[in-house]
Amino acid sequence: MSSPRPLPGLERLLEVCRARAHPVKLEPPVAPGEDALVAGQPLDAQLAAIHARANYLWVHDELYLFPARHVRRPDLHRVNAHWRQDWEEPFASLLVFGKDDRLAYCYATVPWLAEAPGGPQPVVWVDVYETLYAIPVASSVDGFLATYARYLDVAPSSTAQSEDLPPPRSFPWDAGAFIAQDLALVRRVEAGHFDGLLHPSARARDWMARRVLQRARQ
Repeated sequence: MSSPRPLPGLERLLEVCRARAHPVKLEPPVAPGEDALVAGQPLDAQLAAIHARANYLWVHDELYLFPARHVRRPDLHRVNAHWRQDWEEPFASLLVFGKDDRLAYCYATVPWLAEAPGGPQPVVWVDVYETLYAIPVASSVDGFLATYARYLDVAPSSTAQSEDLPPPRSFPWDAGAFIAQDLALVRRVEAGHFDGLLHPSARARDWMARRVLQRARQ
């Protein structure tokens, strides 16, 4: 039997949640499957490894990952089948795997930018509210969880705020310094690999240049 794929980013995120007494939920995995494709897109190997460990991951007020398969909740397959129908390219070919816990922002891998066949797929944050655009936030799924852990570790506690109001912070806008530490991602942004996803938003392009690329060069 092969050993489980290491997921240091996931481990770090869970460690930060425990240290901060931040509510988190892990539900056990469903029966093992061989889902190589999700709505016609190749499933990232790191994402598959996460689902082999937990069918559902929820971090209170932050994000949750869609379960691989679920009878009642929106799951990875159903969400992406609808996503393909709702959006035009290149956004339709993203593989959406998670969502903001409070708002409609999504997290997705970019299958056509995998480093090699079967290699890690970079991760983008997707704004679906007005002009559709996406911001690159990590060079891999587990790298995204590691970046989110660093961001959450220093963020003000959401429990200090009224339950009726969102915390005074937001990812990725307040996480530029942490995203800039992912040098593999920075190189790909500088090479223009994400231009088609960033282009619709002048705000996103400006933020990426000032808060990520400039910080990475320092």
